Amino acid sequence: MKIILGKVIAIGIYNSALAVKNRSITKNRRTTMFEIELPIERGGISYIDSESAEISDNMIICAKPGQIRHTKLPFKCYYIHVIIDGELSDALNELPNFIKTNNYQKYHKIFENLCKYYDTKLETDEIMLQSLILELIYMLIRDSEKLSLLCGERRGSDGKVINDAIKYIKKNLTSELSLNTVAAHYGFSPIYFHSLFKSATGKTLRDYVESERIKKAANMIISTDFTLTKIAYECGFSSQSYFSYAFKRRMRLTPREYARSVFERYEAEPDGK
Repeated sequence: MKIILGKVIAIGIYNSALAVKNRSITKNRRTTMFEIELPIERGGISYIDSESAEISDNMIICAKPGQIRHTKLPFKCYYIHVIIDGELSDALNELPNFIKTNNYQKYHKIFENLCKYYDTKLETDEIMLQSLILELIYMLIRDSEKLSLLCGERRGSDGKVINDAIKYIKKNLTSELSLNTVAAHYGFSPIYFHSLFKSATGKTLRDYVESERIKKAANMIISTDFTLTKIAYECGFSSQSYFSYAFKRRMRLTPREYARSVFERYEAEPDGK
């Protein structure tokens, strides 16, 4: 795996009791980078896209660029907001939004040290910071693989097919990914595969593929200097015009407006989780 180090935007402790007083729930917002959080206290509910989970101290929250999220309060957590490109980005995008863990103390120590080494001027501290981020990503991947294996055993062979199909889609976003093509790849009829895929993911194959392409494009817009035409091609869109149309339909912003909004937000902390 080729490692490209991440660009840290913010690290710290979030406390809703101080950040959003007199509110019981935060506003919907669309994430523009990876937001990884370790709850410090139980309570509240985290919502990411169509998923939700009661906040507990044995979970990690991993929101990806382009997702819609809000939180029922109270909520207190360690957090890191980071822009990551390349294969590490692909690995993080495959993680569940909510990861159960038996290694809370290990994660807690990593986040403590992230806070300790963040925003210092020493080059050695920057090296330590990046090593901690890589350790965090390694642990997230390891724990999610254990969860995926356990869930796959419970769902049986059909569940394995969907897991494999999702990996196939994410690795082949530039390829033809129509229902007929993907269903044939796994030896199913389009009707049966459609039912299987929607039951497992809550989305049609077409909607899921476009969502993954938009996520990849959103990350490339803010982490590369590629033209929109090249980004459209790299993400599997038939043309730049359709890419811009699909991007605005999902993100409510054109690609250029999205890039501008992200860079403008770098100067300030998010106002809620």
